[in-house]
Amino acid sequence: MIKKVALTFAMTGICYAVSAQTITDALRYSTTNPTGSSRILATGGAAGSLGGDYSSMFINPAGVAFFKTSEAGFSLGFQNSSNTGTYLGTKGSDNRGNLYVNSAAFIFGGSKKNPNSKWENFSIGLGITRTNNYNDQVYYRGVNKESSFSDNYLIQLRGVTDPNQLSSDGQYAHGADLAYKTGLIGPHTTNGQPDGAWESIVPVTSGITQENTFLSKGSANEINLSVGGNYSDQFYIGGSLNIPQYHYESTRTFRETNTSSTQSPLNYYDVVEDLTTDGVGFNTKIGVIYRPVAPLRIGLTYVSPTWASFTDNYITSMVTDTKDFGVQVANSTETNNGYSDESKYNVTTPMKGIASLSYVFRPAGGDMTKPSGFITADYEYTNFSSMKMKMKNGGPNDQADSQTLNQAIDNTYQAASNFRVGGELKLNIFAVRAGFAYYGNPYKISGIDGSRTYYTGGVGYRNHGLYIDLALVYGSNTRQDQPYTVLPNQENVPSPKPAEIKNNIANVTATIGFKF
Repeated sequence: MIKKVALTFAMTGICYAVSAQTITDALRYSTTNPTGSSRILATGGAAGSLGGDYSSMFINPAGVAFFKTSEAGFSLGFQNSSNTGTYLGTKGSDNRGNLYVNSAAFIFGGSKKNPNSKWENFSIGLGITRTNNYNDQVYYRGVNKESSFSDNYLIQLRGVTDPNQLSSDGQYAHGADLAYKTGLIGPHTTNGQPDGAWESIVPVTSGITQENTFLSKGSANEINLSVGGNYSDQFYIGGSLNIPQYHYESTRTFRETNTSSTQSPLNYYDVVEDLTTDGVGFNTKIGVIYRPVAPLRIGLTYVSPTWASFTDNYITSMVTDTKDFGVQVANSTETNNGYSDESKYNVTTPMKGIASLSYVFRPAGGDMTKPSGFITADYEYTNFSSMKMKMKNGGPNDQADSQTLNQAIDNTYQAASNFRVGGELKLNIFAVRAGFAYYGNPYKISGIDGSRTYYTGGVGYRNHGLYIDLALVYGSNTRQDQPYTVLPNQENVPSPKPAEIKNNIANVTATIGFKF
């Protein structure tokens, strides 16, 4: 059964929803992190013109044309994400770690078949890489004397005089209906009859302690099939067909605790939102690498938009603990025959353009006692305002909801530039590497900075066709999290200021590979 609560609205250009899709979903599935083998991760993820590493197929498929022999590689990673949240002047912190498969690939190198042809070889790559890791845990708390999460229930129900309407109307299933069933809110009466106003037992003016805990897990992984051709060891061209796969789970628990009023019957209440999303998409990459002289490599890559389809399953539950009636529990599945609500939608991510440059130096005569290495850089451009969302629930509001979301995307996001740079220094069979990556701010709204920085490094061993590489990627960013937004109201009840989240991510990866 498809049942969507279509209470979606825009506030300062950002779209917030009670239990529907938001433009944050589009940004989540359009955002990528540095990707590839440990060697490339250690050099900032810059692989657009380098070639010679299986990671190049995930950035610029022309890189597979450098392989004249076959190779297999496999990479494991461990990520630890730590967050410090500041909300209403109070700080809270949390962290989360997970082990995952970072990437794996087979490169089937080709050899020259016709000695008179300028085509040296054609090669094929098949691989999978993780483009984003959604594992995270955030906690923050603060004392609010101006508004409550429950204020939206009161505003939404203004004019409703029949409480039975809440359980029969889907727009209340994830909010007001649960609050009424657990005793958090109730109709205001005049002469014993509901008068269309509603009231809450939350003692806002005395000050309530608000806590927000957010836990997420899942990943975006891309399956890649690449083909590349080498013309005269000078021009390398390639293309790939790619299938991104997405799995995302989140649980957000928002709690308000009465810590100031002895007269209010409320002890605390929790609102728990559980979301599971699965999606699959398709995109293509076309790239070229040109070597005007042996040490220099210039790369250009076009990455098409990803056309992806998603299905959300959403459940909201509420627990209210009062002095008079103890603990009362309600769940949104009660109005949906025991099932979670389901919603379907499409996301079109932005196209990307990548320009790359590498300089490779080797000692004359192949003297292994002297150092060799490379310096490489990528510039990537992507316009996040070109993202699109399309609701696919088969209902009369799909078109209007899609237009609202896409207008909010246009109002909120902008084009961003990403830079990746790194280098390797190799002596005999050992190598050391370092790099840096900067991902630009996708928000056009003043005061919101979604940029990210990564510092990278690693070591490697290569001998007789076997290689082992280790990498460390340390990333940091600051973002804002809006716990809730109060609907427009006559009483001028304000929305709280967003929490500021400082996030630090450490990734350790290990790659092993061999030629065959």
